[in-house]
Amino acid sequence: MSDDHGKPVDVLNARGLVGKREYVRGLEQRRDEEALSLLVECLCDESSYLRELAEDALMRIGERASIVLLPLLEQGLWFTRSSAARVLGRFGRRDAVPGLLALATDGNASVGEAARDALVLIGRHGGAVAIARALHRLPPAERRLRFDEIAVRDRPLGERIERLAGQAELMALEADQDLSDDSPLVRTAVEGMEWEVITGPARTTSRRNAPDSDVTTSG
Repeated sequence: MSDDHGKPVDVLNARGLVGKREYVRGLEQRRDEEALSLLVECLCDESSYLRELAEDALMRIGERASIVLLPLLEQGLWFTRSSAARVLGRFGRRDAVPGLLALATDGNASVGEAARDALVLIGRHGGAVAIARALHRLPPAERRLRFDEIAVRDRPLGERIERLAGQAELMALEADQDLSDDSPLVRTAVEGMEWEVITGPARTTSRRNAPDSDVTTSG
């Protein structure tokens, strides 16, 4: 760690809570690439206070700060993975969904809990369809377990994910195609689902209603 900007190593090791707060505040104000890298290093520190400061600073810096957190879902100490999951969830990062689903199986209970909570936050921030599509690509048994973990935390979100998972056209799209719940394709599918709730399913069978597209009931 460079000592060109206030000797961060000395700050972290020799100063107390005030020093840590000043250090993180300085990185937040700088907002350059090095500052982001040093904030990530703070997430790797044993001090929970320093990690909390860094998490909040990354949130205030904004969306671009979340990009540096995606690799942390697959590496580092358990508390680093937990911090990354929390911040990505608060940002509603849909591209973090596959990594968070994998992290939900982490051997550390705190990490798994943070990943599941983050998925719920992403689902509430327009990412229900991203979760449905990622679940669709999992083996049936794991798919069911991950879905239940989300549904027990937020039943309306679970029901929405289940309905979206039944839309074959959405599930068949390329994995790298990013969709939010406000995307035109999703809005069209949702409007169709809402109409069927009122009138009942259409008489003719469509791909959208194909029974094998429901990822949460198969297996």
